[in-house]
Amino acid sequence: MTKAYFSFQIKMVMVRNFLCFLFLSACQFTLTAEAQVLEEIKTAGQIYAYAQIHGDYEILLDFTYPVLIEKAGGREAMKSILKQIQETKINKGQRLIKLTLGEHIQYTTNATEVHAIVPVTTTTKVPGGTITAETNLIAVGTEGRDNWYFIETTSINEKNINKILPNWDFNLELPFNKAPLYKEDTH
Repeated sequence: MTKAYFSFQIKMVMVRNFLCFLFLSACQFTLTAEAQVLEEIKTAGQIYAYAQIHGDYEILLDFTYPVLIEKAGGREAMKSILKQIQETKINKGQRLIKLTLGEHIQYTTNATEVHAIVPVTTTTKVPGGTITAETNLIAVGTEGRDNWYFIETTSINEKNINKILPNWDFNLELPFNKAPLYKEDTH
């Protein structure tokens, strides 16, 4: 075994160690970037939840996917729709009291947007009890994730999602909404 052979072996070990370092660094960056995206979704989701619970239409509109606002006839028309929905619920004795984001958020990115499935649990006070529903929101991050929007999935399925999100990545599966649970008040 020559000195050149050992020198070559040492260089190979150094190259292998450097490549391992690069790989681990890339993995760390990926995990950090993923954690950042999830944190952004959760923060935007908490603001959205607050607006839903408190009936803050301006904040709700700020977090409503622009295509939906456009299809409703503009911001004022969408605000009117939101108010009508809220009034109908109030007239029926219903009031959203809790909206909680789930932990298992799935997301994907395309050239211009981030799309995520965000599990949510809502609790609504109704006459004589409460209704708890497990559903999902679609979160959409646009403009380099500077803006986050939400879309409720109650009337969206795999067949019609492209009407709202033309760039939808079908690798994300829209989960089926579960039947809501009614719990009677105990007095």
